[in-house]
Amino acid sequence: MVATIFLIRHCETDANVSQIPQGIRDVPLNNNGVQQAKQLALWAGTQKIDRLLSSPSSRALDVARKISEKIEIDIETDERLYEFDQGIFDGMPIEQIRNEYPDFIQKWRNEDPSNLRMPRGETFSEVQQRMVEVCEEIASQNNGLNIAVISHNLAIKSALCFGLDVRLEEFRNMKIDLASYSIISIEPSTWWRVEKMNIFAT
Repeated sequence: MVATIFLIRHCETDANVSQIPQGIRDVPLNNNGVQQAKQLALWAGTQKIDRLLSSPSSRALDVARKISEKIEIDIETDERLYEFDQGIFDGMPIEQIRNEYPDFIQKWRNEDPSNLRMPRGETFSEVQQRMVEVCEEIASQNNGLNIAVISHNLAIKSALCFGLDVRLEEFRNMKIDLASYSIISIEPSTWWRVEKMNIFAT
């Protein structure tokens, strides 16, 4: 039996608008994000969703709560669904990062990011490892079911790279918008298939 996972990116925050890295910081949705979450909840009400998991970050949990209210399924949180821990860059304006850490930015943009550690944070490989682990675990527990998972941009991209069997540096060719969802089908310990990417709820 195959499990289907809806990987949902959280909705808009003020930090998204300002292009400030959020990482594992706890940042709530802004007013537009709340409206996006309501739209996602309406979409979720048209799907057959059997289980609902979320990153513990409030910007993800706020989305999960709207969906939970609509489909009447309890929320489970899992720390493995957190965003890429960007260490000292979390909360730092992009322009400041560019000015103060140009060598790191050069490496991040142009080299394989897999094992490039964010200062006091994670590597992209570590993010992918925990995302693959939690998705495999969910799939093994819920064969034949549909599971909604609320997570974050880079975390979701790491899982999609695994599902597409491409190197992590291919994340640069992916676009995962706020309030979008992607679908992966998983036969636990056997194969992953990316069914859809970056779809908006309608």
